[in-house]
Parts: sequence; structure tokens; C-alpha cells
Amino acid sequence: MRYTLGLFVLFTLLLPGSVSAHEDLTPTDGSGKIGIAEKTGQMIPPDLVFSDEAGRKVRLAELFGKPAIITLVYYTCEHICPQMLGGLSQALPRLEMTPLRDYRVITVSIDPSDTPAVAAAAKNNYLKAMGKPFPFAGWKFLTGNEDQITSLARAVGFSYRRDIHGFTHPVALIFISPSGKISGYYYVTQFGYGAAAPISFSSFDLNMGLAAAAQGKPITGVRKAILYCFSHEPPGQSRFFTFMAGMGALTLVAMIALFTYLQVSSRRFRKGNGYDSEG
Repeated sequence: MRYTLGLFVLFTLLLPGSVSAHEDLTPTDGSGKIGIAEKTGQMIPPDLVFSDEAGRKVRLAELFGKPAIITLVYYTCEHICPQMLGGLSQALPRLEMTPLRDYRVITVSIDPSDTPAVAAAAKNNYLKAMGKPFPFAGWKFLTGNEDQITSLARAVGFSYRRDIHGFTHPVALIFISPSGKISGYYYVTQFGYGAAAPISFSSFDLNMGLAAAAQGKPITGVRKAILYCFSHEPPGQSRFFTFMAGMGALTLVAMIALFTYLQVSSRRFRKGNGYDSEG
């Protein structure tokens, strides 16, 4: 019976559960460990030039003047980038500040092959997903060449790596002040594979982050665990993990049934052979 109980415990511990996307990464792209080295208080280079979704050249300095949220993604991502941008599109209409008048959002692709046309398609999708009116100029979707992207990434401490199927990179929101100074970072920490477990943002945290950025103050007290977007996750991985979770549940049920059967059989054996006794 001890052997059976040991098997039961072992299978329970090995039961497939949720997969963490917060593992530390050791591969690098030559600029250090993949992740974020916070640079709160430092300035973003204002002269970096990107193309907006209409193909117009934009200096970052043109987008300063009000607090902003910066996101670094790539528009062809099929993994966590769309989940993050989708969650942001749901959170923005709930904020106390008025977009474009009080703040703006700046999304920059880390993929030099992304074009303004791809950026425009992505922007239209996320604005439509809001379900509420949002100023078109209040959320910029930018693309650029590798030098400009690398300069921005290094300025905000964002380290990533190009892989065969895309990019491996951290997932975070970066708050900047009206002068272009980095006020702080908001790390995405909750994610489940598939559309059934979308990323969501706390409107309270976003309001507090923008309010602090508006005053040029450093942001404290935000989440610290970092979520990563892995380029090697196949689009069907959610189905794989659903299958594994189902198999794990079936395994657990089978082990419970076996444990119960062996317990009952053992009691019947002892009783039939007169082994049961009080005390």
C-alpha cells in the first residue's frame, strides 16, 4: 500500500499544469541577457526617426509633450504580442485621462521588415477591438530600420533576440514623461495560452503610471515578474497544452480509481482472512 500511495503522489506531482513563461533566459543577441534593464530617469533619444502607419516620417520628439505608454512588439507575432496589445486596447477606454489630449500610446515594431502597411492593419484591428471611439492619432504604430530600433531598445533597456520564427523578447509597458524621460515599467505577469485566457491590465495601475509620468516622477510599486514572448511557440501550442492538461486529468482520475480499488480490495482480503481486528 505504501508503494501504491507513493505512485499516486508521484503522478500527482508530475501532472501537467500551467506552463510558466517567466523563466530566466540565457541566450543573448550580443547586448546582454534577454529581458529589461530598467533605465528609469534616463531620456529617450528625441531624434530617432520612425515611420508611422501612414508612412510619414516621425521624430520621437514630435510625440513628446504629454505622458505616453511605449510598447515594443512585432506586428507579425502570433504569440503574446497580440494578446498584450489586445489587453491594452481593452484597458485604454477605462482610463481617467483623455487620450491624445492627456496622453498617447506609442507602439514600435522591433522587426525592421515590418512595413507601414502592416502597422496600419494592426492599428485598425486594435482600435476596432476597443468597441469605443478612440482618437486615431492617440495611438501611433511605428516601424523603422534596424539602427533606429536598436537605439530605442537600448535606450529603454529592452534586450531581445531574433530567431528563425520571429523574436524572443520581454513583454512590458514603458511609461515616459512629457519630456521623454523614462518614468517606469509595467510588467505583464498573467498569461494563459489561448484566447480563453487573455492578458488584462489594471486600469488603476495604468492611471497611476500615467499620472506619475505626467509629473516626471518615477513609478514604484508595479509588478516585477517579467513575461517573455517566445518565437518558437507554434500557433497550435494552446491545443497542445489543452491536450496535455486533459491527459493529466485523466491520469489523475485513473490513479485515484486504482488507489481506491486497491484500498477496497485490501480491506476485503483482510476481512475475508480474519486479519481485521480492533486495536
